[in-house]
Amino acid sequence: MLVLFDIDGTLLNSQGAGQSGFVSAGQQLYGEHFTLEGITLAGRLDRLILNDALDHAKVPATLRNEDRFRATYVKAIREEFESGRRVCRPLDGALDLVGRVVKHSDMTCGLLTGNWCESGRIKLQAAGYALDSFVVQSWAGDAEDRPGLVAVAIERWGMGQASDAIIVGDTPHDVGCGRAHGCRTLAVATGPCDRLTLDATEADLVVDDLCNTDALMAWIEQQHV
Repeated sequence: MLVLFDIDGTLLNSQGAGQSGFVSAGQQLYGEHFTLEGITLAGRLDRLILNDALDHAKVPATLRNEDRFRATYVKAIREEFESGRRVCRPLDGALDLVGRVVKHSDMTCGLLTGNWCESGRIKLQAAGYALDSFVVQSWAGDAEDRPGLVAVAIERWGMGQASDAIIVGDTPHDVGCGRAHGCRTLAVATGPCDRLTLDATEADLVVDDLCNTDALMAWIEQQHV
C-alpha cells in the first residue's frame, strides 16, 4: 500500500511561516502591492496561488517569474524559522503515524502536497521529520493541479495502482484528488477545515486528529484488498 501524506495542517503547523514567507518574497520582487488577500490558500498548489497573486499584482505568470519567486521564497521561509519568528511543530500523532507506516513491511510512505519541494522540505525538517521517511514524493511543481499529483505519485511508486493508495489530508482538495483517482481517503480536522466540512466530503474516514495511532493503522491495514 502507498500512504500519501499532505504537509500543512496534516503533518505539521508552521505557524503561518509559509504565508508570511510567500508575501515577503513577493514584496521583495514586486513591491508592497504583492498580497495574498482574497486568495484561497488551503489545499491549493503553491504555483496556482502564485499565479493568482501575480495576476492581482499585474505581473506575468511566466516560468521565469515562478523560478525567481521560488528561489526568493526559499530564502524567506528559511529566515522565518532561523530568526525564531516562527516555530514549526508536528501535529499531534503525526510523527508516530508516519513512523509506523515507514516500519510496516506492506506500506510505502509518501508525500502528496501543494508545497514546492524546496519549501516543503524545509518545513518537514523544521518539524522533526526525516526526509528519507517519504519514499514517494509528489510536489506542487510536478503537475498542473492536485489530481495530477496523484498520477505522478502512483507512477513514481511503480508498485501498484491508485486503488492501492490512501491520501491523508486536511482539506476537501485532498479528499477530492484522491476520489478522482479511486484512492481511499483519510481526512483529519487539524487544519483550517472543521469536522463538519470534512464529513461533507464523504472521505472514507474522518478523524479529529492523528493521535489514535493503533486505530488508524488498523484502518489502513483493512483498506488493503
